Amino acid sequence: MKITITFLALFVSTQLCGQVYERNAICGNDTVNVDHISLKTGERIQYNAYECQKVSKLGIRVDIGFNHYKYNSKTRNWLGNHNGPLFGLTIAYRNFNIGAKFKPATVNPKIDLNFDGETLTNEAKLNAIKIDYDFSYSIDFKHNFSIEPFIAFTLNSFIVINEAELGKNYKINKAHGLTIGTSINKYFHIKDYQFFSVFAKYGYGLTNFDKVNSSLGIGYSDFTIGIAYKGFFQQRFLKRI
Repeated sequence: MKITITFLALFVSTQLCGQVYERNAICGNDTVNVDHISLKTGERIQYNAYECQKVSKLGIRVDIGFNHYKYNSKTRNWLGNHNGPLFGLTIAYRNFNIGAKFKPATVNPKIDLNFDGETLTNEAKLNAIKIDYDFSYSIDFKHNFSIEPFIAFTLNSFIVINEAELGKNYKINKAHGLTIGTSINKYFHIKDYQFFSVFAKYGYGLTNFDKVNSSLGIGYSDFTIGIAYKGFFQQRFLKRI
């Protein structure tokens, strides 16, 4: 309960700057003397200028989080509802984001299923791995938060990591499908164009696990809480007076 209250308090706080930054060029008051030879004409060029900086349209985001998965009843009978970590890397272009999320988990199957002639029992240690290739858009609001709806192509793979111990070799098909959802981000300004974020994310996966085994179903819910670093690159230039 204390963790939940602390997490919600971060979202409603208005004491720090969020993902709001100056997009126009910022120039200093001191002048510098530029003295160089033009490579094109060979002439000597001298002038005074201000040192300026401007945020780049290009940025990067790194996510670390904790996932909880809730499957449809058929798939839940096999995998159960389970948890797992999230590791993400995203490239931002202004408010557009494209990236990948790696979401591994290790579970023990709840029921026996047959895969290509081999029965997978609850003695197996099964890596249920999801990889999201996602596209999102940041809608920025006051009070230091943003809502980011997303759509992702999700690849689901299943690997038995104790095959040697079980003395079997399993061939389990992969399954893929679209995932749609949204996230809420609370941003805290670090410096310049760099931010720290606390986020909550919900997605619904449309994957048909019937491709893995005919007794499995379609769909699952995916809830995530986590933290992230987001920063935009900085351009420096001289503004001639």
